[in-house]
Amino acid sequence: MRFADKNKGALPARGEMSSGELAAQDWLPFYDVSDGVLKRRDGWLVSALKVEPLNIDLKSASEKKRIIRTVHEAFNGLWEAFQIICVGRPVDLDAYLQDLEDKVEKADSRRKKHLREYIRHVAGIVTGGEALEHRHYILLSQEPDTQAREELLKRSYEMAGDLKKSGLKVSLCTDVEIIDLLFTFTHPAQAAYEHAPSFSRPKVPPLVDWGLT
Repeated sequence: MRFADKNKGALPARGEMSSGELAAQDWLPFYDVSDGVLKRRDGWLVSALKVEPLNIDLKSASEKKRIIRTVHEAFNGLWEAFQIICVGRPVDLDAYLQDLEDKVEKADSRRKKHLREYIRHVAGIVTGGEALEHRHYILLSQEPDTQAREELLKRSYEMAGDLKKSGLKVSLCTDVEIIDLLFTFTHPAQAAYEHAPSFSRPKVPPLVDWGLT
């Protein structure tokens, strides 16, 4: 993402601030996520397109060329700057390993041997840090003005439509998905076992049916 050097909403330099002036979130280059748009401190707006991975090796030679050509045309038609990012999110396999352990207890001797070998294999992947889910995003930014949000969303939907012509699954990220992206990027270690916080609505106690009606 691009940051303006001189802007009313830009962050001051680190040397100009004392340690007690800012909270942790004040150091971040963004301050809000609403209506499908990330708001940066320099005033710019950012939208995110989530792109599902596609294995083109399973396609024929002509299909590969068509996909590559269509994607190239979609990117070539953009006049404004954009950014492509790939975020690796650790996958928590503890529940899966526990389920395998439960199956070992109920299996016969031959199946137990194969299950234990597989459990060691999965455990090796986890300890080696290879259990990652890769998520792909395209970030589009818009300079602040009175019609910035409308223009940004228009460009985003057009970009998504052009990429879908290639067979890719593309969707405009919701507020929850943008927050999840930010959480994964800024807290990669916790992302494997902890959900991104959501402050979009107040927490209320669950409804309980006491059987009185």
